[in-house]
Amino acid sequence: MTLEFVRTEPGEDPIVVEGYFAATPARVFQAWTDPNIVMKWFGRAPNSLHSATMDLRQGGAWQFLESSDGEKSVGFEGEYLDIEPGERLLFTWSQVVAHTSGEREATPLSQVEIIFTAQGRGTHVRLVRSAVHDEDTRRGFGGGWAFAFNTMSSLLSNSAGGPT
Repeated sequence: MTLEFVRTEPGEDPIVVEGYFAATPARVFQAWTDPNIVMKWFGRAPNSLHSATMDLRQGGAWQFLESSDGEKSVGFEGEYLDIEPGERLLFTWSQVVAHTSGEREATPLSQVEIIFTAQGRGTHVRLVRSAVHDEDTRRGFGGGWAFAFNTMSSLLSNSAGGPT
């Protein structure tokens, strides 16, 4: 994994991650908002999510299922606070463990803001993840976002001729 995309020191709040992607802002925005594309780049490894659902409207919910073992499922969820297609996404974020017993554990909400800026033939993306509840968690998320940006960069470079 490369940390070249992370702009802040490990453990700092907010976490700032930036990268250049060889695709239009519309295409990069689509990579963040189309569940079928998100499943290809998000997670501990490419194609590692079990599912992704997104209600892409202000107040709409999103949810990623990372693992499920019959006793519990682990994933991430939040709510869209602001959506400017091809320009900006703002949403809440929480990691959730849901047990088959009905018990549910969730981390405190944090916030993710993503800015998409046209740059040459591609797009500069700036992600700011703020209000993450503790330093150890922030350290882990910095590395996780760096991995995700690297995977997304490869995906978008390989499909640059795809739909916009």
